[in-house]
Amino acid sequence: MKMTSVALCSDIHPALNEYVIKLLLKNRIQTVHELARTEDDRLMRITNLSYEDVGVVKRDLISRFSGTTIQVVEYFQYLEELAEPLKTGIRGFDLLLEGGLLPGHVMEIFGDSSSGKTQICTTMAANIARNLKFDVFYADTKCDFTASRVHRILDLRKCSGQEIQETMARIKVERIFSPESLIQIVEDLLVRVDGLQNFKVLIIDSLPPLWYQYQNTKSRCYPFGMLTRLIGLLRKLASENQISVVVVNLKITAFDSFAGGTRKAAANQRELSEYPALGRFWETAPTTRVLMSKIEGSSAGQERLLTIWKCSYLKCGDRQMVEISDRGVV
Repeated sequence: MKMTSVALCSDIHPALNEYVIKLLLKNRIQTVHELARTEDDRLMRITNLSYEDVGVVKRDLISRFSGTTIQVVEYFQYLEELAEPLKTGIRGFDLLLEGGLLPGHVMEIFGDSSSGKTQICTTMAANIARNLKFDVFYADTKCDFTASRVHRILDLRKCSGQEIQETMARIKVERIFSPESLIQIVEDLLVRVDGLQNFKVLIIDSLPPLWYQYQNTKSRCYPFGMLTRLIGLLRKLASENQISVVVVNLKITAFDSFAGGTRKAAANQRELSEYPALGRFWETAPTTRVLMSKIEGSSAGQERLLTIWKCSYLKCGDRQMVEISDRGVV
């Protein structure tokens, strides 16, 4: 029970008899929280209690009615134990993430154009829908998602016709052509999430196409305001409902920056050879960021390297290999 909701009464502590309670209420001290916040000298004047008695009353009530304080590290360990990772079915990806997608987190996959980001998202959606029997909402901003690709992945894995049909029915695809539409979709999911018991994963592929249409606009307040709004909605959807959110972003150079800014900011950006798009408004949004890159000199040409770029619970710099094939990303 919170201190703010505990009313003072004569039964709450032996030193607080009916007369003392009456004096406290007369001075508008009505709850344990208000008593705890009041200075000791004022309480002594109001109640005629000694300095020692006031201290004992405060310590006892605070101990009984305040919350338990824990370390931040312990809290994150508790969340990780509470939320079992969702296996994506992509061996290297699951190894990198130590089990799979963590519910309640926003994860970003970023990389060069044609590095395989959509392939890994499509495979992830098919595997989760098939293996875990969960619904996956797929926001497609580039019209790259194709049902035939999912069908082929499942067919090559010897799935029956009924299994393919059921799996594809669990993948809910929405074509998105503007930031406003994406925000509306996420808002609608937040309203309906209590009735979507089987909904566990949201994939957004990808963000830059929506915001790059404002790259040359004179006013940057509007696109940045929408990006800030989206960040808040995604965090709320993930953390309050234990949803795994996956977003796709581009790896760019300083000269491709959407963020713009002062000369000093541009100079700082030139020191970096690669970084995610959408600038500083977006850089703190994902709790986990994975870089997907091609391997130079690879004979097969379909191998990709996944690297932990940023994470609150995994070691940055850890790497795993995956391969793009007709059966999806494996």
